[in-house]
Amino acid sequence: MMHKDWSLLDNPIWNALNTAHEDFSSGNRVIKRYNEDTIPFMGMASPDGELLRQIAPYFKANEEVFLKDELDFIPQGWELLNKLNCLQMIYVPALSTEVHSNGIVKLSGLDTGELSKLINLVQPGFFKEKTSSLGDYYGIKKDGKLVAAAGERFNLNGFTELSAVCTHPDYTGNGYAQRLLHVLCNKNLTQGSTPFLHVVDTNIRAIQLYEHLNFETRINFPLIKLKYLGI
Repeated sequence: MMHKDWSLLDNPIWNALNTAHEDFSSGNRVIKRYNEDTIPFMGMASPDGELLRQIAPYFKANEEVFLKDELDFIPQGWELLNKLNCLQMIYVPALSTEVHSNGIVKLSGLDTGELSKLINLVQPGFFKEKTSSLGDYYGIKKDGKLVAAAGERFNLNGFTELSAVCTHPDYTGNGYAQRLLHVLCNKNLTQGSTPFLHVVDTNIRAIQLYEHLNFETRINFPLIKLKYLGI
C-alpha cells in the first residue's frame, strides 16, 4: 500500500498548487494563487505576510481571495474582509459501502452554465468560469434540469478535496448529496486518492451528514478572506 504523507493536508491549497494543479496557478516559488477564472484561493509556503507583496502583481484591484488563517500580519494594500472557522474532514471508509449510482451522471462542458447557476444559487461566489476544470463533477437531473451536484476542488498527491456539494432548494430531503458523495468517494478510493473536505463549523447539518458518511474531523482549518486594494 502506498505511503501517504498526511502532513500535505496541513497546507492543502499550497500543496495542490505545487502538484496536480500547478497548471492552474500563478505566482512564484513561495506564494501562488489559483488563476482568476478558476477559484478564489491562494496558498503560501510559510505564513509570512510579506509574501502578499510578491503575489500582488497577479491580482486586480478589489479582487477577493481566501487563504489559510495563519498570517503573522497583513501588509498595506490588502484588507481583511472576513474570517471563517472551518473544519477539515477526511473520509474513513466503512468496511462495505453500497454505491447507488442510478440517475447520477458525470457532467461535461455542456453542463457548465447550468452547474454554475445551481452552485451560485446555493453557495454564491465560489464557482467561476473554469472551476469545473479542476476535477470531475457529478449531478442528478430531474425532467432535464440539474437539481444536485458535487465535485472535486483541491487535488494533491494522494488526496482529493470534495466540494460544491449542493442541492436546489426545491429538491432537498431526497438524499441526493449523500448519493453524490458516495460516488465521488468510491471513485477516488478506487484511484488510490483519499477524499477530504472543508466545512464551516456552524454548518451543523452538513457536518452531521459528513459524519454519517464516515468523514472524521482531522483539524480546524480557519480561513481568511482578503481584498487586494490595488495600492
